[in-house]
Amino acid sequence: MSRSADAMSAAGTGYAWRNGYMLLAFTALTWGVNFPILKMGLDYSPPLLYTTIRMILGTATMFLIARAMGILRLPHRADVPVVFSVGILQNMGFITLVTVGMQFMPAGRAAILAYTSPIWVVPAAAMFLGERFTLPRLLGTGLGLAGLMAIFNPMAIDWNAKGTITGGGLIVLATLVWTAGLVHVRRHHWRGDVLSLIPWQLLSSVFLLVPLSLLMEDASSIRWEPAFWVNIIFSGAIASGVCVAAQVGAIRSLPAVTMSLSSAAVPAVGLVSAAIILGEQPGASDIVGFCLIGLGILAVGLADRRQAKAMARL
Repeated sequence: MSRSADAMSAAGTGYAWRNGYMLLAFTALTWGVNFPILKMGLDYSPPLLYTTIRMILGTATMFLIARAMGILRLPHRADVPVVFSVGILQNMGFITLVTVGMQFMPAGRAAILAYTSPIWVVPAAAMFLGERFTLPRLLGTGLGLAGLMAIFNPMAIDWNAKGTITGGGLIVLATLVWTAGLVHVRRHHWRGDVLSLIPWQLLSSVFLLVPLSLLMEDASSIRWEPAFWVNIIFSGAIASGVCVAAQVGAIRSLPAVTMSLSSAAVPAVGLVSAAIILGEQPGASDIVGFCLIGLGILAVGLADRRQAKAMARL
């Protein structure tokens, strides 16, 4: 998926700019706002059960979208391994770890940490895919790591707050799990349409989440109040369903570097929406960390664009 987007970027044609930016704005706003929404949802439900309900709603929504678009079909046998890989690592693993970690930290800071994944992709691609570790990519990785160090500044962390390090550690681990899934995706040669495979990827995560959450948490502890229904429908059907389809549409419509920049837009919306909805006040270390990580993502995106153009000339 990433390489096909890079190829489009190199060609410089075939873009649907207006639709692409509309889809990009929708996903950035929705996923950014979803961080404080998720934080509020944890007041009504334990984290694993919340994630399970969210993924069930997202799965049902994606099956309906695929059916309405006429692309719902069984995955090709060659695509099955990556369907499970994405479902378990990038869906279940990433979302579950982020949700559990958010119990212990502000939603705005969680949004910044959760979107450091493009930084980790650079060393992972060099190690496992043989991609060149160029100077711009090295610069981007260095900026991203500097941003993480700013956020985890020992002078800024409240060491007396319960679970501060645990929460941040779980979310960083989530980004590493997501990166592992991406490495598998990049090595895979797709046989089916990517969008048609998303419902099956989500479904594979649900098969594991349901027994795991019921085994580890008490379903009777969920408070089925109207506010929780609104919360989980937004986080599940919209953020985990409609937004996933919109993201695929944006990838097909815009250059890869633009998609890289969108990775910085989500935590920016997360910071602002957490301040508005939850009254969180980001500290100076959070803002500095966000700026450094955003610059790192920009450097990586520009490096990917140059590589795509070089490949197109071959």
